[in-house]
Amino acid sequence: MLDANERKQQLKKRMRMLNRVVLGGVTVFLPIYIGVKLTGGSADKIENITNVFAQINNQVSLTVPPDGVRYMHFFHGSPDEGHKFVLVDVNMQANLKLAWSVVPRCYQLVDDNGRRYYPLARSPFFIKHSNEFQVDKGQVFAGQLLFEIPAERKHVSLLFDRYKESEGTE
Repeated sequence: MLDANERKQQLKKRMRMLNRVVLGGVTVFLPIYIGVKLTGGSADKIENITNVFAQINNQVSLTVPPDGVRYMHFFHGSPDEGHKFVLVDVNMQANLKLAWSVVPRCYQLVDDNGRRYYPLARSPFFIKHSNEFQVDKGQVFAGQLLFEIPAERKHVSLLFDRYKESEGTE
């Protein structure tokens, strides 16, 4: 016969095991249940969920035409000594409404050395659309971004991401 202390320990072990089984079952079946409820059991709707997740990851699509990058030594003024201007024609389309404002520091030009540059605030793109604007789903913005980089560098890519100012940022 078991004494009261041993029965309590066995009961605690059983309850712990039951909790683990229930938690494991919920962890496995809850996502499946939510998926079936959201899609109504249709495989087509499951594909739509995949598209929604892809859109969340690609909130904005940027395109630059093949001849959309020009190197210049003058653009309404001269660059600093040893530098040149890079003018990039860009088309931006929002796949989702952005919950944050687009500012010049959302864009970055990456050079062949891996260094990143922000566009100048006097870029034609920002003169046309403002230095801070909201974006709704389906909106399209077009314009030219102006960057200043060292004369010996070449562009490699144009990046776009949310910019959030931190305390250490000037």
